[in-house]
Amino acid sequence: MASVKILHCADVHIGATESFLGQKSRERQSETLITFEKSINLAKRQDVKLYLIAGDLFDSLGADYSYFRRVVSIIAENSEIRFIYAAGNHDPYSPANPLRQMNLPENLYIFDTKDSVFTFDDLKVRIFGKSFGEVCQKGENEFSIKPTDDNYINIMCIHGDLANSASEYNPIMPKFIENSYMDYVALGHIHKRTEPKMLGGTYYAYSGCMESQGFDEAGEKGVYIGEVSKSGVNLEFIPLSYRVHIRANVDVSGADSSAAAADIILNKIKEDYGEHYADNLYRITLTGKISEGTELDTKEIAVRLCEKVYFAKVKDKTSVDINLELLSCEPSLKGIFVKKMLEKLNNADESEKPIIEYALSIGLKAFNSEVTFDET
Repeated sequence: MASVKILHCADVHIGATESFLGQKSRERQSETLITFEKSINLAKRQDVKLYLIAGDLFDSLGADYSYFRRVVSIIAENSEIRFIYAAGNHDPYSPANPLRQMNLPENLYIFDTKDSVFTFDDLKVRIFGKSFGEVCQKGENEFSIKPTDDNYINIMCIHGDLANSASEYNPIMPKFIENSYMDYVALGHIHKRTEPKMLGGTYYAYSGCMESQGFDEAGEKGVYIGEVSKSGVNLEFIPLSYRVHIRANVDVSGADSSAAAADIILNKIKEDYGEHYADNLYRITLTGKISEGTELDTKEIAVRLCEKVYFAKVKDKTSVDINLELLSCEPSLKGIFVKKMLEKLNNADESEKPIIEYALSIGLKAFNSEVTFDET
C-alpha cells in the first residue's frame, strides 16, 4: 500500500534563553539552531518527503531576527523537502510574526489561522491544520474540513493541549482526533513525547521537543521519522539533542568533604551516562548519610563538577548518620528537638515522612551552624 515518509517535530523553541546558564545561554541558543539543522540533514539522508512542524518553532516573536532569517535560509536550501508548519502559542502567525514580512521559499507551507489544508497530488497526501493567531486560542469540537473519500493519505499537523479542556492553548479533546478521520495527527505543545496511539481509526502522537530548556524536560529529545499510510504508521523516535538535562539522586554516604562528594558524583555519572557524560547538564540531589560534623558545600561541589561537565546544580538531601533514638534521650535542646521530630515522624502519613525527615536533617545541621540560606 502507498505510504509517505515524514519527519514530525515540534517545540524547537529557537531563540529560547536558559537564563540559569548565565554566559552559556547564548551558546545553548546556537545549539538549538544546530539541532534543527541536524534534523533536516537526517530528513535528507532518509529521503523524507514531508517535514511537519507542529508549532513553537521559535520561542517567541521577539527572538533575534537573525534566527528567523537563518531558518528560512535553511529551509530554502533543502528544496527537495516540503516543510509544513503550524505556528503555536509561542510563535503565533499574527501580523507581528517576522515571517509575514519575509520572502518565503516555495517549499515552506504555513497554515493560516483558520482550518486549512495543503494538497500534494504527486504524493497523494493532504495535510490539514491551522496556526495560532495569538498566544491563547480556543479549541473546537471538530475540524471543519473533512477528508474526502479517496485514496489520499490524510495527515493533520496541529499545536494544542490534548485532553485538557481548561487549557488556553487550543484544547484538543479525544473526540476531535477520533472524528477527524485522519491517518495520523502530528501534535505539538507537550514537550514530552508520547508513543503513537490510536483513537477510533486515527493514529496520533506528540514528538516532544528537540532540545529541552530546563530540568523539567529531562531526558533524550528528538523527532519521529517514518512512514504513514492508509493502514497505519511506522514511526521511529530518533534522539537528536545536543545535550541532555539529567536529574539524578546520588548517594554520597561516607563522604567526609565536598571534594570527596564531588568525586563520588563524578564516578556515578560516568558510569550511568557513558562517554558523553561531560556534555550533559545535571541537577544532582545528594542522598545518603554523612557523619555528624561533616560539611558538604553544594556550591563548592557544583563548581568542582562544572570543571568536568557542561553544567551542574546540587541540592543537599543527606541526613546525619547518628543514633537518633539515643540522641532523643539527651537532656539538651538538641535532644528535645530530636524527640519531638521522631514523635512527628512516627505519627505521620507515608506522604509526609520525607518532608519531616528533611526538616529533621536541616534542624540537626542548624545546631552545628551548617545551614545555608537557601535551605531554610
